Amino acid sequence: GSDDMEAALTRSRQERFLGELRREFVREIGREEIRAERHLSFVQILFSDRVLFHSGDHHLQPAGQELLARCARVFASTGASGYEQIQVEGHTDDVPLERSQYPSNNWELSTARALSVVEFLSRRDHTFAPVLSANGYGPYRPVADNSNARGRDRNRRIEIRLFFAGTRAKGSLRTGGRRHPGSC
Repeated sequence: GSDDMEAALTRSRQERFLGELRREFVREIGREEIRAERHLSFVQILFSDRVLFHSGDHHLQPAGQELLARCARVFASTGASGYEQIQVEGHTDDVPLERSQYPSNNWELSTARALSVVEFLSRRDHTFAPVLSANGYGPYRPVADNSNARGRDRNRRIEIRLFFAGTRAKGSLRTGGRRHPGSC
């Protein structure tokens, strides 16, 4: 049915996007600074924190800005059909960050970093602004063991999840008869 068509279309969009992204970042992927993977309803890009930020800092370093600018170009060239959402998530390791100045703990650091990425992407291309959001999870969603340096390194990351317009979630909103406040 039309649902299957929609799913197939979304899948092909995701595949095209991933192909483009992997071509653009072939070196960084080889060095494990960036990972790109397709999930059922979204494509996820993982950045090692060290390629974007200096240790404990939430301001994008120049090399990080350059990486994200290349990322934004791929988003723009393959996302002509639009994105439903671009979620940026910050994650830290579990080593306590305790200092007086902001960000003063891992919650603040992870959120501040996600926000830096969101603000940078929206400045690069303001058409992304309405679909961008920032979340910080601190150390609470580890992908590796925090008891060794390699694990902590993997846990300090930024994840960008791209939900392409026309995925099932959007369809269910329309057919559910629910309306957004202010929609005409």
